Amino acid sequence: MTKKFFLFRRSEPVGSTKRFSENGVDIPILGVSADQIAFMTAGRGEVNITFNGAGMYEENELFVGDSIEKTNVTISCREGEELKLIEKIMLFVSKPDGRSIMKFDVLEKQAVFDDVKVSSVSNITAKIKSQPTEMVSQKISQGDPASRFRNIIGGINFGTRENKPFLDYNHELLIGNDESTITLWRNSGTGSSAYNLAQHGSGGNVTVETDTTAATTGLSKTCAQFAVGTFLNIPDVTIEDDYTIYFAIGDPSVGTAGFGALFGDDDGETLGFSSEGYNSLFTMRHDGLDGKPFEQITSTSESGSIRYNFPDKSRFTEIGGRQFCYVFVIRRDKDFNVYLHNHEGELIAFIPAFTERSTSKIQFISKGGDIYEKVSRTISTKITTGTSGRTDGNLFLQRLGTAGTNTTSSFSGTLARFGVIKRDIGDSNASQLAKDLYDLYKPIS
Repeated sequence: MTKKFFLFRRSEPVGSTKRFSENGVDIPILGVSADQIAFMTAGRGEVNITFNGAGMYEENELFVGDSIEKTNVTISCREGEELKLIEKIMLFVSKPDGRSIMKFDVLEKQAVFDDVKVSSVSNITAKIKSQPTEMVSQKISQGDPASRFRNIIGGINFGTRENKPFLDYNHELLIGNDESTITLWRNSGTGSSAYNLAQHGSGGNVTVETDTTAATTGLSKTCAQFAVGTFLNIPDVTIEDDYTIYFAIGDPSVGTAGFGALFGDDDGETLGFSSEGYNSLFTMRHDGLDGKPFEQITSTSESGSIRYNFPDKSRFTEIGGRQFCYVFVIRRDKDFNVYLHNHEGELIAFIPAFTERSTSKIQFISKGGDIYEKVSRTISTKITTGTSGRTDGNLFLQRLGTAGTNTTSSFSGTLARFGVIKRDIGDSNASQLAKDLYDLYKPIS
């Protein structure tokens, strides 16, 4: 009998090889033997295939009530065709000859069956679990009773001690009366009280908003309200290599023109993450550099990422009509590649490393439609501090709400969470963190 395989591709690979995905959005390409199918189930417009023996680990030592979920892939199909699709897959697997590879390819928008949808990355999710799940709650296990709360900060389970943030400003420790000046924003991270926020910048005071509605703050928790020109002073924080930044911001009413500079240092060398007046633009620069910051438009699939527009400019004011809560997770890995994840955990921007030591620069050339070719260009000029688009330099934080003295381009909106982890927590953990933050802060009324 001919050996049969499944081949799934939801996006172009970026960064290093990925071997697991907790929520199904981190694996760009997956191949798995068809004879490993355990069972198949269907939902409305989708079929899930669960596989035996296709996980990362052969042996597991778990707490009672915990288990590691089997690898499973969900593919979209036309509604009403779920049974037919399962039957076709069964026939493919059971036939002794014929096609040996069943391919589902979002990039080429091709699948072996007409009833399969492969027009978007959301049409394929491939979960390869590494973290144990509580079998009753179906949530990621928090560990044994003695330690289950040690890695939870402000309602978010960071999973391990190594992934706990150094800075974490959250809704639980934001002190002040409603619509009055913040008196103190305590740090819940490992940096402790030495990094509490109490001093306001020269442009005015940041206030507290205790209203938790979509129309008022865009968030479901108490938050800080930043007006143009207002910011908080962060006691100096320097991170040299890899890091993870996360934040949850609100955009009530009818949507803004852009989010502006949310964080940076006093002289404006370090700045991120967007530009006031620009939609769907991710931009950053680090300490010691004065060239143009790197920029990546998120509304294209140029860098192997999915299309995502922000902020939502629609004029709907009811929940479900537009997006009010925005969560972003920024990662820089040890090689100085930079990644941006949105509230669904999806990768919406990838900036290849470009440093003082680079001899070439990766560019993405449009081949038409959603197809881009990755090209490496040799660099013939000396890379200096003024060279545009560099991804190296230290992350140096002194301000929350702006970067440098140009406060007219500062962040304007509500902020319920801002944190920094002194390491790259990886694709899977970053995706899960983004989804957990969104679940916690999205408005429900």
